[in-house]
Amino acid sequence: MPALNTLYGYGEILTRLGLAAVFLYAGFDKLTHWRESVAEVVELHLPKPTLFAVMTIVTQLVAGAMVASGFGAAFGAIMLAGFTALATVLGHRFWLLRGQAARHEFTTALEHVAIISGLLLLALERVAR
Repeated sequence: MPALNTLYGYGEILTRLGLAAVFLYAGFDKLTHWRESVAEVVELHLPKPTLFAVMTIVTQLVAGAMVASGFGAAFGAIMLAGFTALATVLGHRFWLLRGQAARHEFTTALEHVAIISGLLLLALERVAR
């Protein structure tokens, strides 16, 4: 069915752009607000905050561009899925909190699980072709 193939093609493009948008925006925002980006890493008590901030920006921009463009999309999606999983564990430690703060961080962690799932689904679909 030609119409279904056309719809599928547009759907894949929209999916890639939707998944990449948050990372491209975040990477650009971190780049343009460099001091706040490093301060965020310092707040997480990670070693070498400048290096972590650079790695975050590069991962978000490069892998985000790969997903958005479709060039190396499976690899970019896997990179972003791994990055998001790590960022969730390091930055949204709901299990250490109580009350509203714990609920908020848990909701954010679940949203990240949904993003990770979408990225992995994109990667699997690309590899299966």
